[in-house]
Amino acid sequence: MDRAWSFTIGCPSPTWTWRVCWRRWTLFRRTGRVPAGFSPGVMKDLSSQDASAMPTETVTLPEGKPGGRLMLLAKLAVTLAVLGVLGVKADWPALLARVAGADPVWLGAGFLAKFLSVVCAAERWRDSLWAAGERVSHGLAMRLMFTGLFFGQVLPGALGGDVVRGWLTYRGGASSSAVVLALVLDRLLALVGCILLLFLGLPHLVATAPPSVAWAGPVAVVLLAVGLLAGLQVDRIPLPGILLRPPVRAAQAQVARLRGALFGRPALVGLLHSAAVHLCTIFAVIAYAHALGIPVRVLDALAVVPMTIFAAALPISLNGWGVREGAFVAGFALYGLGATDALALSLMIGLSVTLSSLPGGLLWLSLKGSKEVGRP
Repeated sequence: MDRAWSFTIGCPSPTWTWRVCWRRWTLFRRTGRVPAGFSPGVMKDLSSQDASAMPTETVTLPEGKPGGRLMLLAKLAVTLAVLGVLGVKADWPALLARVAGADPVWLGAGFLAKFLSVVCAAERWRDSLWAAGERVSHGLAMRLMFTGLFFGQVLPGALGGDVVRGWLTYRGGASSSAVVLALVLDRLLALVGCILLLFLGLPHLVATAPPSVAWAGPVAVVLLAVGLLAGLQVDRIPLPGILLRPPVRAAQAQVARLRGALFGRPALVGLLHSAAVHLCTIFAVIAYAHALGIPVRVLDALAVVPMTIFAAALPISLNGWGVREGAFVAGFALYGLGATDALALSLMIGLSVTLSSLPGGLLWLSLKGSKEVGRP
């Protein structure tokens, strides 16, 4: 009998498609109880005979958020509204003409840059795990990142790429506390790397844009950074004994671990990889501009792209679509770029992300059950 690799969250049979598994897992998550075949463990090469021998014990999962579907609809509304407004105003014949006459060499350079950004992001994930006390190989980190990116593109709702990547890392043998810490650290490193490039392009932005516009983004980012730094001190706030329950103590310990991890060598290396991720995106924008014959200077891209990255990362749209396009149009308008040209650049970046995620579907199948996560 043919054998297939069976792994989806809650997929005890290799004959189930991932859509069936997703529906089953969602159903069981609402009830809070699932069969043991859905519980965390190593990935297994299962046949239909194996599936019939699954144990009958149950495990309890946290209940799903009742507002999850409403949040998904809100994100969908934001995405469709922004894309709709920009789409109505865009000159589609001119946009399609630019794409048809694009320079294939520069197109390839732009796509390669976006692909390399995923490679750098994989190295950042490896650094985050290192800071959290887990070690993975370069190859495994690459597979985890591409797989997470793939599922982040194809799955709706709260199960984003970060969650899938963390889950797969946990299934590979990492501790749950280390995975949670690494996920938070990875997001923080991505944010700090974006902030560094934002301030690198700030002098050009201040020199060319009205002060109210030039400083609005950086001030908002600084306020967010101050809030994050303050949040890293919450475990040092003295609390009355009645509040020091086990969950509170666990949260305090996790914050203390995060603060310690942020100032270690792995986090510094991860910050360099984070900056490389964003630099690849900036280069991709410049390359696509050359390919389409759109006049974008290096300093213009350095001033605008970090803010668009920050805006697209906000959890207010589906995978950043719509928000990224709006930020591109608004940002490059400061330098005289038309809405249609800015929209074309943004769509090229979004398409590159989608195409770069496709290998993750195949790499997911290579994540076998051997435990490849170790501790230093």
